[in-house]
Amino acid sequence: MTVAALTMYVEPAEVRDAYRQLAEAVALRLGETLDPAPEDLPALWTHPELLLAQTCGYPWATRLRGQVRLVAAPRYRFEGCQAAEHCAFILVPETLEATGLADLRGKRAALNGLDSNTGMNLLRHAVAPLAERARFFGEMIVSESHANSLALLQQGHADVASVDAVTYSYLQRAQPERVAGLRLLQRTRPSPTLPFITAASRSDADVEALRAALNDSLAADPALADILAIEGVTAVDETTYLTLLDWRREAVEQGYPVIA
Repeated sequence: MTVAALTMYVEPAEVRDAYRQLAEAVALRLGETLDPAPEDLPALWTHPELLLAQTCGYPWATRLRGQVRLVAAPRYRFEGCQAAEHCAFILVPETLEATGLADLRGKRAALNGLDSNTGMNLLRHAVAPLAERARFFGEMIVSESHANSLALLQQGHADVASVDAVTYSYLQRAQPERVAGLRLLQRTRPSPTLPFITAASRSDADVEALRAALNDSLAADPALADILAIEGVTAVDETTYLTLLDWRREAVEQGYPVIA
């Protein structure tokens, strides 16, 4: 019942297919036969026979720590990414008169989820010094995906969104109309990229083999690596992602525990 699925980036279709191919290539290199994986992300992440998945660093730090093993972090070749780090782009419509974060007070914010590092945690950290221990945004809209947040901005239903640089770049490269009419107001601080994970029961040798299989699969298929814009993966440990909780703590200490 071994399962593997890399389903954090599912748009555009060529990217979704490329992540599927990468998961299958890794399994093939390791001699594993894959069964259908759960579509529900929490069920996938905690599957007892998980070979490989990708998660957001914030759910790992707040819910998954101890339930899965970290394997590696991808190194993306996109603007806003360096080594195994990325950032979020704080975006607004081109028509919005705002020159900095302070101008967003009382505006409508779209975020992909309340457990998102790039969509929520990094934006909360950026806004906390300005919130003055009170509500900052006029309305919070949970869009359920970064792509939906972009659409809400374009449709005039939201004024600001914090969007993962990788998601933004995948869409800008293949479907530039989906980011048209938006401008970058500010980048967030850098943050570790979304980690690859495996089941908690897997050994150190298993983790090393997975890491090598990821790098070897990407090196063996440059066209696949180009679609994913991944040049390779880097070993990570728990300290890499526990820094995300430091940023939550800093927001709490400034009287802004919940983005609002």
